[in-house]
Amino acid sequence: MPDRAPSPAIFEFNSGRLCLDFANTVRARPLSDRIEYINKYEDLLEWSRQATILTPGEATVLAREAGRRTRQAAETLAQAIVLREAIHALFSARAAGLPAPPSDLRTINEAIGRAMSHAGLTPSGSRFEWSWPEAPLDLDRVSWWVARSAAELLTSSDLTFVRECAGYDCGWLFMDTTKNRSRRWCNMSTCGNRAKGRRHYERSRAAGGERRGQG
Repeated sequence: MPDRAPSPAIFEFNSGRLCLDFANTVRARPLSDRIEYINKYEDLLEWSRQATILTPGEATVLAREAGRRTRQAAETLAQAIVLREAIHALFSARAAGLPAPPSDLRTINEAIGRAMSHAGLTPSGSRFEWSWPEAPLDLDRVSWWVARSAAELLTSSDLTFVRECAGYDCGWLFMDTTKNRSRRWCNMSTCGNRAKGRRHYERSRAAGGERRGQG
């Protein structure tokens, strides 16, 4: 059973893509005591508000709706978590140069189908953009945005930039936009510094062992 982060959580949005940020709502993913940041429907709304895919007003409306439709809200949350895990599994496999897991690809395709059944174009200045112009503000609106983001990245040449953090206890995904494509850590100040600290500790222990052996 994963540990639960305090609620409401302060989420991080540094992966470079919305769908990867959503996959990163679990900390210490490879460990048995990983930390879950989305434990209830209200957490999903808070993530979407911080991601700016829902306005505070929209999040308030959906919170009231979730209070009236508790069973449907729980089902929507469970469906969003299944989508999140499929996104992580598929992009993690892609980062490692492995084939897409069929069941995870199927989950993402089903979510894309649900999202695109509501999608349409709306004016945006001199251009148009994808939105949900005729769709009611339903409980699963957050998953529509995440699924669309995953579809856009999976069909983009930018897919080759997806990486998984090299920290053994992390598992976060990110876009490597460095010039020589050499980024290894989701965040140098956290995972990168921990790795540097471990290497320094291991070198110090090895040097200490050599000195004792020579004494």
